[in-house]
Amino acid sequence: MFSDEDATLVDAVQKQYTSLNLKLPTGNFTILAAIALISSDPLTIQPKIIGLATGCKCLPKDKLPLQGEAVHDSHAEVLARRCAIHWLIEEIGRAASDGSHCHSAWISKTADDRYRLKDGVHMIMYISTPPCGDASMRFLATFQDGEMAALKDSAVFPPLGLNVASRGRDNYSLFGVLRTKPGRADSPQTLSLSCSDKIARWNVLGIQGALGSAFFHPIYLTKIIIGEVPADLHDIAKSDCERAFWGRLQEIYGLPEGYKLNRPEVQFTSIVFVHSRSAQEHSSLAQRSCNESLIWVADSTSPHEVLINGLKRGVSPKHRHKTIFWPRLSKVSLFHLYRKTRSTENLPPESTTMTYHQAKESMTQYQVAKKCLLGEGRPFSGWIRSGARWENFDSSSDNGQHSADITN
Repeated sequence: MFSDEDATLVDAVQKQYTSLNLKLPTGNFTILAAIALISSDPLTIQPKIIGLATGCKCLPKDKLPLQGEAVHDSHAEVLARRCAIHWLIEEIGRAASDGSHCHSAWISKTADDRYRLKDGVHMIMYISTPPCGDASMRFLATFQDGEMAALKDSAVFPPLGLNVASRGRDNYSLFGVLRTKPGRADSPQTLSLSCSDKIARWNVLGIQGALGSAFFHPIYLTKIIIGEVPADLHDIAKSDCERAFWGRLQEIYGLPEGYKLNRPEVQFTSIVFVHSRSAQEHSSLAQRSCNESLIWVADSTSPHEVLINGLKRGVSPKHRHKTIFWPRLSKVSLFHLYRKTRSTENLPPESTTMTYHQAKESMTQYQVAKKCLLGEGRPFSGWIRSGARWENFDSSSDNGQHSADITN
């Protein structure tokens, strides 16, 4: 049941978004997502929004950067999760800034010198509309006119192999399958899996990711609050979200200690996001998704940025490799933060030539859990991986090397 506490959280997210004063072009809509922490401690000011983002674009396969300087997937849910990772790692530095003791209202250090959320602290995700992919297939179908529905029903696609990812909304009557972004069949092909698939992945591997697992035990979402779902569709949407987020992973086994199949509660909110598609539906202008993404990380010295094509807005192609122009959520920026935090935590030094890909592969327990999910014969064995080709850079890749041009 949607509670007063949930309403307070959604309201806080929307107020934070409004305060950032993002101006969308007329006739554009976008998706908003955020991750927040709540605590059972009555003395803690809450909810604590740690990351917020908008967006509904991702880079085509032939535009991916080779030096990690551009964000691959700019869907709001993915960016919000990367914001949360950034905040969590920076919170380690803030918590230990006055000595060896951890002073944070949200995280605590364990006996093995890694961190976890404090007892009574829970992580909640808000999304302004059902996430793309498996969770929203029936939801979207209810808004199709009869002609479009008949056209999709008559479309013939090659049989989808076992655990093979479907392209966008092809085979739209199949449920529980992996799907790539974007949904439109006429869009360039990408290597990015749908947000439904990524949320399911986080429900096994945790929000913290591979590099974050150097510092944190797995961190899981307790609840996901979703907007834009009419009351008469709540039952359908809840059933589809539960299948998409964890129901299709029931057969997973062999996870290492600390990892699990997480089952977050799914709730819906009637609070309308001001820049959602439904909020714009009475406009006389044709609606189109906004090309820009907003990202905001709490407690940071430079908390928000606007991205377009995975790069900071206004950065020219010739400057994209310079450190000062890296988006804070790019792989190379997060790798730089990871290396810096390893040093402040006095973890064993790594080779200065270690690449981003090698660093991720070195997280043994995380990789074991990942194989339980993505390995051969496992639930998500059809997961499309970008791989070492796009992760073969170190944390100082300010080297001017050329990568695929994403400005065309």
